[in-house]
Amino acid sequence: MTNHTTDGQRLHGQGLIDVRMMRVAHSSFRRELGLSPAAVRAVAAGDRRRTSIVAGHADLFLSLLHHHHSIEDELLWGALLERVPGELAPLVHVMQSQHEQVAELLDQAQAALGTWRRTASTPDGEALAAILSSLCTVLFEHLDAEETHLLPIMARHITAEEWEEFTVQGMSSIPKRLMFLGFGMMLYEGDPEVIAIEMRKLPAPLRRLLPPLGRRAFRRYARRIHGTPTPPRGIGAVA
Repeated sequence: MTNHTTDGQRLHGQGLIDVRMMRVAHSSFRRELGLSPAAVRAVAAGDRRRTSIVAGHADLFLSLLHHHHSIEDELLWGALLERVPGELAPLVHVMQSQHEQVAELLDQAQAALGTWRRTASTPDGEALAAILSSLCTVLFEHLDAEETHLLPIMARHITAEEWEEFTVQGMSSIPKRLMFLGFGMMLYEGDPEVIAIEMRKLPAPLRRLLPPLGRRAFRRYARRIHGTPTPPRGIGAVA
């Protein structure tokens, strides 16, 4: 995905807060949730072990997405509405409507996920997969709109402290036991320049350890969930 270049659309540079890390997070949501319907449908009827593995994966990303949108609303959206209501006016209805649709489908997905975990049946798996597909349709449209219209406004009007709090809280949603996996997921498809900026904030020992251990953890996880250490990139991305 190429960076926008007009002055009103830039996501980093002089006088701006670098908000490109949001795209890195979005790439993981697009890929892992985009591939989840197929992962669910591939589980054989009655295979409770495999059901548990794939359900755990879906549950993880549904929870991460819920947290991501919650802190977005709490830390960023409200501040922007106060500071630049006129600039946001054309976006308010669309963004709020999309958030509501995503939230409703997240609730439906969690309920269907619980049912499938209990039964491991093909009909319940198909019901979950259909909801996840609907979620992805709405979510990808929302992420595209956010990256195109909202991120440039954030870059100009969010403070460095607010952005740092957002990124810290976003990372805190990843369980400690999945630290290497979480970093590997970002490395797999994220902008190397943006990740390098984040890496500079870490102690030197972690900067050396995280890339190889993260890549290894992601390859192992992807093979377990998707059947390949190199799942497709660019799923749901803006054309």
